[in-house]
Amino acid sequence: MAKIYTKVGDKGQTSLVGGQKIQKADARLEAYGSIDELNSALGLARSAIHDVIGQFSIDESSSADKVLEGFSRINEDLEELQNRLFDFGSLLASLPEDRLKFGLSGIGNEQLTFLEERIDSATLLLPPLKNFILPAGSEASVRLHMARTFARRAERCIVSIEPVEYLPENAVPFINRISDYLFVMARLANGLLGHEEVVWKKKLTE
Repeated sequence: MAKIYTKVGDKGQTSLVGGQKIQKADARLEAYGSIDELNSALGLARSAIHDVIGQFSIDESSSADKVLEGFSRINEDLEELQNRLFDFGSLLASLPEDRLKFGLSGIGNEQLTFLEERIDSATLLLPPLKNFILPAGSEASVRLHMARTFARRAERCIVSIEPVEYLPENAVPFINRISDYLFVMARLANGLLGHEEVVWKKKLTE
């Protein structure tokens, strides 16, 4: 079995997909590292969701069926997103000319449509949002909110990449839709479990 440590990066450099050496402080590395963080956050959210599914799977009531259906779909979506984020990370870790050379999967409009459809269908199940809300409620919801913040950080890293030609097509819309999706799913998770949303109480000036 090959050793997990290679010592190649001990001098503060790493390689892109095409073999080009870059500093570990490079904006591209920061960007695809942030995607890795987001992927791990999605894994944590899925772990909390699995706990909910396990809890309600022994309940044969119709309300339990609704919870199971909702969380099972979210879990399936998150698994799909985790796979696509691996694709996305590979794109960010390669130069434009190497993406085609190595057969890396791009971000198609269908991926944006998938997220938008999921957002729209879940929003129909939720009360209109009239106030800012706090990341609170069920563990599954809070984990999804936390993943949303990772997506926002990834977005900030991605837009800092220069020149802009290094960015894959649909890079910013894709990560933007993911954060929107996670926000709505965090709300839906609380709704399915009967948790009321916690509204931000703005401090009044004295």
